[in-house]
Amino acid sequence: MLAFASGGCRLPASKAASGLEDMVEPRYDGEGDLVRPEGYRHWVFVGASLGLRYAKDGEPEDDGPGSFHNVYIQPEAYAYFMDNDVFPDKTMLAMETYESGTREPQSELTGGYFEDAFVGFSVAVKDAGRFDESWGYVSFDEADTATPFPRERCYDCHAEHAATDNVFTQFYPILRR
Repeated sequence: MLAFASGGCRLPASKAASGLEDMVEPRYDGEGDLVRPEGYRHWVFVGASLGLRYAKDGEPEDDGPGSFHNVYIQPEAYAYFMDNDVFPDKTMLAMETYESGTREPQSELTGGYFEDAFVGFSVAVKDAGRFDESWGYVSFDEADTATPFPRERCYDCHAEHAATDNVFTQFYPILRR
């Protein structure tokens, strides 16, 4: 698409002009499953939460503080969001989940919680060419690929409750506006 201005034409901003030329993009296998992103622990650490749950009506709350969630985003997507208040296409938010641990028997610590056993890994991916609503959500088990969940499993809740562009930015101070 071209835009005309003052006697000339202007091409849309390229990836290079937007600072996204080096961004790691989502990859998919031949079945359309998302390939587990590598190196995400080198991305921008968006934040952590403790005990946020997806509880359905009538489900009992678990005892204890719940699990830890650590969320990461590609550095280029983070910079773009900070400048534009929207996540660029091909954004991935990677979330690790850990059980909470309490006491270390070999120490004198008597309180508090720490990240203990690894529970799971999930990714929210913005890919307008792949998902009708732009965003898809996957959870990886031991496999290197994962099938996106059906829309009603994640998207609808994010659309209703997320503060910005289908992302729960309200839970991460560095993304809050």
